[in-house]
Amino acid sequence: MSGATSAVQQAIAPGKLKTEAEANGCEPILRLRLARGPLVADQAESILTKYNQLTQSKIPMEEFRHWIQDGPEGPAWHALLETEDGQTAGHLCLIPFRSNWHGRKKIVAKAEYFFVEEQCRSMRVKGFEDSCKPAAILLLDQLYRHCQAQGWGPLLISATPAIQPLHRMVGCRSADFPLVECLFILRPWMAATRTPNLSARQRVATFLAGCAQFSFWAVVGRLRRSNPRIRRVPMSSSGGPGDGERLAMFEDEQSVRWRFPEKSYARLALEAAPDQFVISKRGSGAGYTRVCQWGVAGDYSTKSFLLALLREARAEKALGVRWAVYGDGEGAAQLTGQMKRIGFLCVRRTRRLLQYTKDKEFLRAGSWKITDSLFSFDP
Repeated sequence: MSGATSAVQQAIAPGKLKTEAEANGCEPILRLRLARGPLVADQAESILTKYNQLTQSKIPMEEFRHWIQDGPEGPAWHALLETEDGQTAGHLCLIPFRSNWHGRKKIVAKAEYFFVEEQCRSMRVKGFEDSCKPAAILLLDQLYRHCQAQGWGPLLISATPAIQPLHRMVGCRSADFPLVECLFILRPWMAATRTPNLSARQRVATFLAGCAQFSFWAVVGRLRRSNPRIRRVPMSSSGGPGDGERLAMFEDEQSVRWRFPEKSYARLALEAAPDQFVISKRGSGAGYTRVCQWGVAGDYSTKSFLLALLREARAEKALGVRWAVYGDGEGAAQLTGQMKRIGFLCVRRTRRLLQYTKDKEFLRAGSWKITDSLFSFDP
């Protein structure tokens, strides 16, 4: 089975694990608990271990703790499903982000690290014995309701199409964000073989496009001088908070330093104009240098930043440079146009975000100043 139907069926599928309660002739039951972090060490380790196993991720504990407990708006709220002997059977958390909306402080939150172990998905939940809702739905519903009652919102969910129906069942609605995905490949063979979720035809196309881009850069990279005024600067040299006309995250000093730790992210800025900058996630042999946040203006400075990013990616042996430009405005068109002129492959896409909110205004893409900073948390 696959797709949305499979995800829903799996969430309510019969359990397979015989628990201690079953061994004693009793029907097993789960406990649902809401808790504000920080989590105790054993609980955090159990959650991350099971999440990594179920999602085939390799998130380190240091990074996990950083996201769920060190943010400027305090630690995350967690919903936990636990067996009668105290083992973690399911988890979801909401991580708060600082923002403002027309002069009023807003706490936007993003759902992360969601799982329910397969053998526990059909077990009843204490206090909800008469409910026909499966444990996964109760987990989502209770956490979203609680955090909305705390004044948090909108709540954001970036889920695969297979999992989205579970969130819709508790009242989440979709918002579509148009974007142009721009890619410059510096290691064609590695990009074609290591990029996940590509068909055989897409891998061939990636390899061929990468060969053309690599050849282009082999010439341009030697002929074009780097701009000496663009330098790597500390992450603390940030611009100010947004104007509040659109919801924006990670623009105040404290949020920038938390969201973009120096060991994983780099900030390039114009020496004489620090408000012109690019923040990128550093590349590696298995990943792209990924632009997460920026403030650039003018064709000359944009081209200089692009060339600097390509040189950084080359030095880090990254697969290339990836830059997703959201929106349909004039500024977005100028930026993508400049990337096309120096050889970036640019493809229009739509990113769908689910939201738990009472305010329909936030379902409009124009209400957000959105970047890839919302989507590049994991290594």
